[in-house]
Amino acid sequence: MAILKFVQGRLAQGMVAGAALAGFSSISGPLANGGWYDGNCGGACGQSQHADVLQQMERGRMRNVRWPGQFICPDRIHAAAPFDIMVQNGWRKQNLLGAHHFSEDCTKLTQAGEIRVRWIMTQAPTSYRQIFIERSLDTELTKARIATTQEFASKVSLDGGVPTVTESHLVSDGRPAATVDYVNTQFKENMPVPALPAATAVGEEQ
Repeated sequence: MAILKFVQGRLAQGMVAGAALAGFSSISGPLANGGWYDGNCGGACGQSQHADVLQQMERGRMRNVRWPGQFICPDRIHAAAPFDIMVQNGWRKQNLLGAHHFSEDCTKLTQAGEIRVRWIMTQAPTSYRQIFIERSLDTELTKARIATTQEFASKVSLDGGVPTVTESHLVSDGRPAATVDYVNTQFKENMPVPALPAATAVGEEQ
Protein backbone atom coordinates (compact mmCIF):
# COMPACT_ATOMS: atom_id res chain seq x y z
CA MET A 1 0.00 0.00 0.00
CA ALA A 2 2.86 2.36 0.84
CA ILE A 3 4.37 1.86 -2.63
CA LEU A 4 1.01 2.46 -4.30
CA LYS A 5 0.48 5.70 -2.38
CA PHE A 6 4.00 6.83 -3.32
CA VAL A 7 3.36 6.19 -7.03
CA GLN A 8 0.01 7.98 -6.89
CA GLY A 9 1.65 10.95 -5.21
CA ARG A 10 4.34 11.16 -7.89
CA LEU A 11 1.74 11.00 -10.64
CA ALA A 12 -0.22 13.78 -8.99
CA GLN A 13 2.88 15.93 -8.79
CA GLY A 14 3.55 15.34 -12.48
CA MET A 15 0.03 16.38 -13.40
CA VAL A 16 0.35 19.56 -11.35
CA ALA A 17 3.69 20.38 -12.96
CA GLY A 18 2.26 19.74 -16.43
CA ALA A 19 -0.68 21.99 -15.74
CA ALA A 20 1.67 24.70 -14.49
CA LEU A 21 3.79 24.50 -17.63
CA ALA A 22 0.69 24.55 -19.81
CA GLY A 23 -0.52 27.63 -17.97
CA PHE A 24 2.89 29.21 -18.29
CA SER A 25 2.95 28.68 -22.03
CA SER A 26 -0.50 30.20 -22.41
CA ILE A 27 0.46 33.46 -20.67
CA SER A 28 1.29 36.29 -23.03
CA GLY A 29 2.95 39.61 -22.57
CA PRO A 30 5.79 40.58 -20.22
CA LEU A 31 4.52 38.21 -17.52
CA ALA A 32 5.21 35.19 -19.75
CA ASN A 33 8.92 35.94 -19.61
CA GLY A 34 9.08 37.33 -16.14
CA GLY A 35 9.38 40.86 -17.43
CA TRP A 36 12.61 40.06 -19.25
CA TYR A 37 11.65 41.99 -22.35
CA ASP A 38 10.02 45.31 -23.02
CA GLY A 39 6.38 45.25 -24.04
CA ASN A 40 7.29 47.28 -27.13
CA CYS A 41 9.16 44.28 -28.58
CA GLY A 42 5.96 42.65 -29.70
CA GLY A 43 4.86 39.04 -29.63
CA ALA A 44 7.67 37.70 -31.82
CA CYS A 45 10.31 39.03 -29.42
CA GLY A 46 8.51 37.49 -26.47
CA GLN A 47 8.22 34.09 -28.15
CA SER A 48 11.91 34.14 -29.09
CA GLN A 49 13.02 34.93 -25.56
CA HIS A 50 10.59 32.35 -24.20
CA ALA A 51 12.22 29.73 -26.43
CA ASP A 52 15.69 30.89 -25.30
CA VAL A 53 14.69 30.41 -21.66
CA LEU A 54 13.54 26.86 -22.34
CA GLN A 55 16.76 26.10 -24.21
CA GLN A 56 18.82 27.44 -21.31
CA MET A 57 16.84 25.30 -18.88
CA GLU A 58 17.40 22.20 -21.03
CA ARG A 59 21.08 23.03 -21.38
CA GLY A 60 21.42 23.36 -17.63
CA ARG A 61 19.63 20.05 -17.10
CA MET A 62 21.97 18.25 -19.49
CA ARG A 63 25.00 19.74 -17.77
CA ASN A 64 23.73 18.49 -14.44
CA VAL A 65 23.18 15.01 -15.89
CA ARG A 66 26.69 14.83 -17.35
CA TRP A 67 28.42 16.35 -14.30
CA PRO A 68 31.31 15.94 -13.62
CA GLY A 69 32.07 14.24 -16.93
CA GLN A 70 32.58 17.50 -18.82
CA PHE A 71 35.44 18.45 -16.49
CA ILE A 72 37.36 15.15 -16.41
CA CYS A 73 39.24 15.51 -19.72
CA PRO A 74 40.36 19.13 -19.13
CA ASP A 75 41.52 18.18 -15.63
CA ARG A 76 43.57 15.30 -17.03
CA ILE A 77 45.16 17.56 -19.63
CA HIS A 78 46.14 20.15 -17.02
CA ALA A 79 47.44 17.44 -14.68
CA ALA A 80 49.71 16.01 -17.41
CA ALA A 81 50.91 19.41 -18.69
CA PRO A 82 53.78 19.77 -16.14
CA PHE A 83 55.14 16.36 -17.16
CA ASP A 84 55.12 17.38 -20.83
CA ILE A 85 57.07 20.52 -19.94
CA MET A 86 59.62 18.49 -17.99
CA VAL A 87 60.08 16.12 -20.94
CA GLN A 88 60.66 19.04 -23.32
CA ASN A 89 63.18 20.63 -20.94
CA GLY A 90 64.98 17.31 -20.55
CA TRP A 91 65.42 16.87 -24.29
CA ARG A 92 66.52 20.48 -24.66
CA LYS A 93 69.25 19.82 -22.09
CA GLN A 94 70.19 16.52 -23.73
CA ASN A 95 70.53 18.08 -27.20
CA LEU A 96 72.49 21.11 -25.99
CA LEU A 97 75.95 21.91 -27.37
CA GLY A 98 78.30 24.02 -25.25
CA ALA A 99 81.47 25.97 -25.92
CA HIS A 100 83.65 22.86 -25.42
CA HIS A 101 81.93 21.20 -28.41
CA PHE A 102 83.50 23.72 -30.82
CA SER A 103 86.98 24.76 -31.83
CA GLU A 104 88.27 28.15 -30.69
CA ASP A 105 87.23 29.88 -33.91
CA CYS A 106 83.96 27.89 -34.07
CA THR A 107 84.70 26.80 -37.65
CA LYS A 108 84.30 23.11 -36.80
CA LEU A 109 83.06 20.80 -34.11
CA THR A 110 85.33 18.91 -31.78
CA GLN A 111 85.22 15.13 -31.71
CA ALA A 112 82.84 15.26 -28.75
CA GLY A 113 80.64 17.73 -30.64
CA GLU A 114 80.50 15.54 -33.74
CA ILE A 115 79.58 12.49 -31.67
CA ARG A 116 76.81 14.43 -29.93
CA VAL A 117 75.36 15.80 -33.19
CA ARG A 118 75.56 12.39 -34.87
CA TRP A 119 73.70 10.79 -31.97
CA ILE A 120 70.97 13.45 -32.06
CA MET A 121 70.43 13.10 -35.81
CA THR A 122 70.47 9.29 -35.93
CA GLN A 123 69.52 7.87 -32.52
CA ALA A 124 67.15 10.36 -30.90
CA PRO A 125 63.40 10.04 -31.62
CA THR A 126 62.40 11.84 -34.80
CA SER A 127 60.24 14.37 -32.95
CA TYR A 128 63.19 15.38 -30.75
CA ARG A 129 65.90 15.78 -33.39
CA GLN A 130 66.42 19.45 -32.66
CA ILE A 131 69.81 20.85 -31.67
CA PHE A 132 70.28 23.68 -29.19
CA ILE A 133 73.39 25.87 -29.00
CA GLU A 134 74.58 27.55 -25.83
CA ARG A 135 74.26 31.30 -26.35
CA SER A 136 77.51 33.27 -26.23
CA LEU A 137 77.99 36.87 -25.16
CA ASP A 138 79.26 37.52 -28.68
CA THR A 139 76.36 37.40 -31.15
CA GLU A 140 78.63 36.64 -34.10
CA LEU A 141 80.16 33.73 -32.21
CA THR A 142 76.72 32.27 -31.59
CA LYS A 143 75.84 32.59 -35.29
CA ALA A 144 79.09 30.84 -36.24
CA ARG A 145 78.31 27.95 -33.90
CA ILE A 146 74.84 27.57 -35.39
CA ALA A 147 76.16 27.59 -38.97
CA THR A 148 78.86 25.03 -38.15
CA THR A 149 76.35 22.75 -36.46
CA GLN A 150 73.86 22.98 -39.33
CA GLU A 151 76.54 22.11 -41.87
CA PHE A 152 77.69 19.00 -40.03
CA ALA A 153 74.18 17.89 -39.04
CA SER A 154 73.05 18.05 -42.67
CA LYS A 155 75.82 15.61 -43.59
CA VAL A 156 74.91 13.00 -40.98
CA SER A 157 71.13 13.42 -41.25
CA LEU A 158 69.41 10.19 -42.31
CA ASP A 159 66.81 11.91 -44.49
CA GLY A 160 69.14 14.59 -45.81
CA GLY A 161 66.94 17.38 -44.46
CA VAL A 162 68.14 20.58 -42.87
CA PRO A 163 68.02 20.14 -39.09
CA THR A 164 66.59 22.72 -36.72
CA VAL A 165 69.38 24.44 -34.76
CA THR A 166 68.34 27.03 -32.17
CA GLU A 167 70.29 29.07 -29.66
CA SER A 168 69.41 28.58 -26.01
CA HIS A 169 69.99 30.41 -22.74
CA LEU A 170 70.84 27.11 -21.03
CA VAL A 171 74.45 26.50 -20.03
CA SER A 172 76.08 23.19 -20.90
CA ASP A 173 77.40 21.41 -17.80
CA GLY A 174 79.71 19.15 -19.77
CA ARG A 175 83.49 18.94 -19.52
CA PRO A 176 86.19 18.78 -22.20
CA ALA A 177 86.65 15.31 -23.67
CA ALA A 178 90.33 15.32 -22.76
CA THR A 179 89.46 15.72 -19.07
CA VAL A 180 86.91 12.93 -19.16
CA ASP A 181 89.35 10.66 -21.00
CA TYR A 182 92.10 11.36 -18.45
CA VAL A 183 89.81 10.50 -15.53
CA ASN A 184 88.67 7.25 -17.16
CA THR A 185 92.24 6.29 -18.06
CA GLN A 186 93.50 6.86 -14.52
CA PHE A 187 90.58 4.87 -13.14
CA LYS A 188 91.44 1.88 -15.33
CA GLU A 189 95.20 2.04 -14.58
CA ASN A 190 94.65 2.10 -10.82
CA MET A 191 91.93 -0.53 -10.74
CA PRO A 192 92.85 -3.48 -8.47
CA VAL A 193 93.10 -6.92 -10.04
CA PRO A 194 89.78 -8.76 -9.62
CA ALA A 195 90.66 -11.90 -7.64
CA LEU A 196 89.17 -13.94 -4.85
CA PRO A 197 90.85 -13.77 -1.42
CA ALA A 198 93.28 -16.54 -0.55
CA ALA A 199 91.83 -19.60 1.14
CA THR A 200 92.49 -19.92 4.90
CA ALA A 201 92.13 -22.78 7.34
CA VAL A 202 89.20 -22.93 9.70
CA GLY A 203 89.83 -20.86 12.83
CA GLU A 204 92.69 -18.80 11.37
CA GLU A 205 92.36 -15.06 11.34
CA GLN A 206 92.25 -13.45 7.96
